[in-house]
Amino acid sequence: MKKELKKISKVISSSPLEINQNLKKYKDEIIVVKYGGSAMLDPKLSETFYKDIEIIVNAGIKPIIVHGGGPQINQSLESLKFKHKFYKGMRITDEKTLKVVQMVLTGFINKNITINLCKKNISALGIAGTDGRLIEAKKYVFYEKSKIVNLGFVGNPVKLNTKLLKNLLSFGIVPIIAPIGANKRGVKYNINADITAGFISHKIKARRLLMLTDVAGVVDSNNSLIGELKLKEIKKLIAKGVIYGGMIPKVNTCIEAVKKGVRASVIIDGRVKHALLKELFSTKGVGTLFRK
Repeated sequence: MKKELKKISKVISSSPLEINQNLKKYKDEIIVVKYGGSAMLDPKLSETFYKDIEIIVNAGIKPIIVHGGGPQINQSLESLKFKHKFYKGMRITDEKTLKVVQMVLTGFINKNITINLCKKNISALGIAGTDGRLIEAKKYVFYEKSKIVNLGFVGNPVKLNTKLLKNLLSFGIVPIIAPIGANKRGVKYNINADITAGFISHKIKARRLLMLTDVAGVVDSNNSLIGELKLKEIKKLIAKGVIYGGMIPKVNTCIEAVKKGVRASVIIDGRVKHALLKELFSTKGVGTLFRK
């Protein structure tokens, strides 16, 4: 614990007493981290992410990492000259697109994260939601003016194999999860990574859900960061247009997780070096925290 305290003290400005209190608070607790955006694409930021996870694991905290991969999927589809479309932020996923999504998420990104964590002497295991029946999914049904919009092989998680995840964690293994699920008949679905992380966090009864993004968090009308929000305040901010666009589904994911038992959810600025350590071990944090 002393080693970790020293390492954390080097990268965040909190006092040793504050860091130590948080180390004790989170020891043996499960946290779910949604990893994506600049934190994944920028080599310097990705290296600090891996260092953060190394310190977190050595401090006795149990992370589960769920990753996205939108930009890499787009790049692969374009290189194959496949057309790719979105509908209100959701990728329309036909059979050909699903194969590319699966290839990029499970074959490239998932294994790349796993290898980099293993290089830090962390027992990381890369798996997809289809492995070990980890995530059962059903087709995502989207309605527009009472009509169903067919998004193809896009799914929603409905069941989690919590026993499998808990067994991995009990052996000191860090699960790295690609958001691909399947229904009972084996039909595979592309699932939004934010939704997957939120779903896992409340099903596994995590202490924290940490969503790494490319924004500072929720900002007010003066573009100032809102450090903490209670659930009852959020509807008003959406109605006023303070929370809008792509931030709404992220906020809704955080709200849903908190409603279903996660102590707090945080939208974190993944562009900040050592964002995870700063969020967990300092009072200031680097984003917007949601709690009841």
